[in-house]
Amino acid sequence: MSETYFLQVQSAVDRKQQVVFTGHSFGGATAILATVWYLETYFIRDAYAAPEPRCVTFGAPLVGDYIFKHALGRENWSRFFVNFVTRFDIVPRIMLARKTTIEQTLSYVLGKLDSTRAPIHESDQVITEFYTRVMRDTYTVASKAVCQLIGNGEAFLETLSSFYELSPYRPVGTFVFSTQKRLVVVNNSDAILQMLFYTCQSNDEQELSVIPFLSIRDHHGYEELVQSIGIKLLNHLDLHNPLLDGENSIGSALDDLGMVNLFLFSICAASLAPSLFMFPFLQSTRARQCIHAALEAEKQRVENQKKIETKRDQIVERLTWIVEVYKPKCQAHKNGYYDSFKDSNEENDFKANVKRVELAGIFDEVLGLVKKGQLPDGFEGSRGWINLATQYRRLIEPLDISNYHGQLKNEDTGPYMLHGRPSRYKYAQRGYEHDILKPTGMIAKDVFWSKVNGLNLGLQQDIQEILKNSGSECGSCFWAEVEELKGKPYEEVQVRFKTLEGLLEGWIKDGEVDEKEIFLEGSTFRKWWNTLPDSHKIHAPLYPRERMMDETRAT
Repeated sequence: MSETYFLQVQSAVDRKQQVVFTGHSFGGATAILATVWYLETYFIRDAYAAPEPRCVTFGAPLVGDYIFKHALGRENWSRFFVNFVTRFDIVPRIMLARKTTIEQTLSYVLGKLDSTRAPIHESDQVITEFYTRVMRDTYTVASKAVCQLIGNGEAFLETLSSFYELSPYRPVGTFVFSTQKRLVVVNNSDAILQMLFYTCQSNDEQELSVIPFLSIRDHHGYEELVQSIGIKLLNHLDLHNPLLDGENSIGSALDDLGMVNLFLFSICAASLAPSLFMFPFLQSTRARQCIHAALEAEKQRVENQKKIETKRDQIVERLTWIVEVYKPKCQAHKNGYYDSFKDSNEENDFKANVKRVELAGIFDEVLGLVKKGQLPDGFEGSRGWINLATQYRRLIEPLDISNYHGQLKNEDTGPYMLHGRPSRYKYAQRGYEHDILKPTGMIAKDVFWSKVNGLNLGLQQDIQEILKNSGSECGSCFWAEVEELKGKPYEEVQVRFKTLEGLLEGWIKDGEVDEKEIFLEGSTFRKWWNTLPDSHKIHAPLYPRERMMDETRAT
């Protein structure tokens, strides 16, 4: 992109003008990437200062994979993208084909997509072969996707995907499918994937023979689409519009898109020659079932989130008990809740363990749903959930570390950071770091090493080797690092301790570590601190804080 382009965008942002990115064909793909650039450059830093962008594409190829789609949904950015697709246009389907499938004919077809060149003939066998290959791979991708949605893997598809690497590309944003008399708006990425295959078939046996020709012709029909938008019926395919009868129903819209009595080109892997399935009614039924499965999966994700939300009060109640009851009573014994939990001599220690286990069950359930894609994309970006997961990590992970070392698992299994840290804490940490760092455009790893390098402990390459299994990358793992370092000669762990010490001030400010806990007389950290050489403690950044805490308790 030229310097003029960047200046124009900056000027529009300065004037609070909305920027619309648009493009046809591969220009549409560029528009999508340019919109993402705008969102990451301006909008993510200050959503109030930068106007919301819009991206409108016509016949654009798919741009990103599931992770790309999920990331835009997590940030609530999918709403900015609208993609118009004519019924038979091959370009929005091309990226669903494997590279090895189409690489020999791709350059020829791309030439035919150029409207300034000579028109194609209906009998062009290269175009027919290309269309067949693309749709065969599209069918395989769509079929495997719907099998995953319903939890019923087909043996043939599983075997096929083990030999062939299927396309990872997925639809992003809103798709508007166009027919002669209506527009069908779809926001569900899974449903869009199914429609990219089934709407490119036909309910007319004679029309079927010329679909490869139409797949090129339709790519040039977007000017006509734009001119006719105002006179077309508009239908939304979503959870609130079931497949009903009637002229303005979704059922009629799917009929217009050819999803009734379908005839399909053969997708048999052993043959590239086009032939007709002999059971068009069954294919039409399958098309609707696949779309229904996609909508039901979305409905289930929403229901899953509602179930998780009902457990919010349980989470808050247990965390509140830790903060308001358990920690103060432990601090009164001058050893803090980390060490008290390790000893587990009191009834409250037992209660704390019960709450720890209950909370682990809830957060493990959430993580399981996230990994399986069974929660809405926006769930992970929810500020309320991020804050709750962060509070949970900060309060309860020290108890998990205490339990790990109290039961001597470190001796049997190895360091907590290497073998013992549960995924639920890693997930909560990543969510928190992403949320606080995204306005800066930085990632947590770079921020961490910037802080460590600022301590001037040596060459980064050497320090990385020393810290590769340390708990210094996260404040809630403070106690894990203390447990690993205590009892070892100061000279042996000097770099790791100075790193921990140098980062501790920031963790205390951010609420990652409770300074009241670490300097209590009976705490593991305080006992270890007392064994360090005086020459280190006097010049250590923690020394004034230790003296201040002692003076506060004395008064």
